[in-house]
Amino acid sequence: MARIQFFYDVNKRMGRFMMNGLLLSKGYPVINLPAKRQLEFNSLMLEFSQTGQQKPINSFLRSCLDERIIKIMKEE
Repeated sequence: MARIQFFYDVNKRMGRFMMNGLLLSKGYPVINLPAKRQLEFNSLMLEFSQTGQQKPINSFLRSCLDERIIKIMKEE
């Protein structure tokens, strides 16, 4: 959603909203973006929108998962 620009504004926010909805619908936890990492997120999203390279932004989003949740998911 962030690359296609469905809306005039809110593409990144709506994309995260949809991503979290899909995660929840499959039984996974939401990914919370910490405010202190907003600049890092914005830089990676800019890179993603220009290049289409998913790995850096995917790694970043995975790093935003709470370690307690990762531990629980590995135990299941």
